[in-house]
Amino acid sequence: MSMLDWASLRGRTTGQDPYPPLPDELTRPLKKQGIALALGGGAARGWAHIGVLRALDEAGIRINMIAGTSIGALVGGCYLAGKLDELEEFARGLTKRRVFGLLDFHIGGSGLLGGMKLTARMQEHMRGVSFEDLDRPFVCVATEIRTGHEIWLSSGSLITAMRASYALPGVFEPVSCNKRLLVDGALVNPVPVSVCRAYEQPLVVAVNLHYDLFGRAAVVKHSAIDEPVLPAVPGAGGRESRLGITGVMVEAFNIIQDRISRARLAGDPPDLSLQPKLGHVGLTEFHRADELIRLGYEATRAQLGELERLQGVLA
Repeated sequence: MSMLDWASLRGRTTGQDPYPPLPDELTRPLKKQGIALALGGGAARGWAHIGVLRALDEAGIRINMIAGTSIGALVGGCYLAGKLDELEEFARGLTKRRVFGLLDFHIGGSGLLGGMKLTARMQEHMRGVSFEDLDRPFVCVATEIRTGHEIWLSSGSLITAMRASYALPGVFEPVSCNKRLLVDGALVNPVPVSVCRAYEQPLVVAVNLHYDLFGRAAVVKHSAIDEPVLPAVPGAGGRESRLGITGVMVEAFNIIQDRISRARLAGDPPDLSLQPKLGHVGLTEFHRADELIRLGYEATRAQLGELERLQGVLA
């Protein structure tokens, strides 16, 4: 006898409804699981994080916490502090000339740039804001330059923490913070999925800004042939250009981030990875915010179906 026949027979013999109504807790719509965001580093490419956050808000996806490295910390902190509109306006208003105007060259210090002009701009909107003022957990990842320790900043001054997280070695001066000298967190954890896991977040979404930057092959067999002149390297728009000192430093750091990201994400993968294709945008091209925000938005919209599926599984 089938289960259906047995239930019908039982109802007739006992006088009871074979299909009693389900309890209220089983008939209410399931509340979707919120997400934890791991916003990776990537200098100028980080403006794509703004587009990611806009798409998530538009879709009504709740964000439980954010862990950010480098510019991911800057964008994530502004978002949780309610200042994303101001940051987006600032980013879209940047031109090459305005970017240059923000650079405060600091010859003889620990970095080419002091970073105080950018800090002053942040102070205009976020002076006195601390982690304790935020309504959700937020963690900035930095690196202690003297020990190599990975530092998680989750209390105290929000601006100081963000500055420490994006203090690119050799470019920005290290940030002194509670007796530690801190630099860019991308040296140790470029896409901080592990931070979200440590906070016991069940659904972690990572935003990796370096996914399409380098080829998958890490080893190339080559012949060592002397060349009298250093060969030119591909530049913007397909033109040939030479790397200056800053360019060499930035590109080297770029490679480090890419390799560390692959290793760490392989060992501790997110539940979903958003990977806007940004390889054609240089790390210092902050004036391309319009394009970068759009690419981040589109990459997130394309993954909303999968994100909603994961939310349903974990609900």
